[in-house]
Amino acid sequence: MKKPEMILFDYGHTLAWEPEQDYLRGHRRALELAVENPMGITPEGLNELSSEIYTELFSQLRPLNLETDGLKLDACIYDRLALKFDRPLPEVELERWRATEPIFPMEGIRDFLSLCAEMEIRTAVISNLSFSGASLVSRIAEILPEHRFEFILASSESVFRKPSRRIFERALGLAALDAEDCWFIGDDVVCDVEGAAAAGIFPVWYRSPLRCTYKKPAGHAPRCEHLLVESWAELGAIVRRL
Repeated sequence: MKKPEMILFDYGHTLAWEPEQDYLRGHRRALELAVENPMGITPEGLNELSSEIYTELFSQLRPLNLETDGLKLDACIYDRLALKFDRPLPEVELERWRATEPIFPMEGIRDFLSLCAEMEIRTAVISNLSFSGASLVSRIAEILPEHRFEFILASSESVFRKPSRRIFERALGLAALDAEDCWFIGDDVVCDVEGAAAAGIFPVWYRSPLRCTYKKPAGHAPRCEHLLVESWAELGAIVRRL
């Protein structure tokens, strides 16, 4: 094992802990920002319609490892309902996400990122996410304002989602590095660990003791060579020895 030139991080349940997801609360916030609601849609109605449309699209795209552009999909939903806002839709999206899901930095991640800076290890993020990349950048800045991520890739703006090698290859191109010069750290066995390995990137399985609130475990260990850690302090000790 050699010191990586760059470490690529997953976002959800790796950098950030999300203790709850309340989509109804998020849609209620979106309607609070609407200045016109001629059809009188309720938060419950908006939540039901959005869930129906997102689920339909996810069922078609996810098996192909393709991602939804949630910002454009929200625009379609709001236009259908004749909802009008006095601010740009990206601001509405960010407010909706904040209301839907509080986020906190994973314990020890700040110290680990400081270690990366100290050891001159470059850092970046790849996240499977239907929210826009701009919203992801804002949310990461909320919990890790001192971060030095060179780029933050959301699958919503990359067409492909992990475990597709295409999104990993895009990151390698942005970094101007070969796969063997990078590590990828994430909690998802299939998308993060096996996906990175298939792209030639060394995978680190971050298995947090905190329960993930929005997906079930894979049910099997990674079927590839990998490093398993259960805390950022544990990984920091390993990196220091490289």
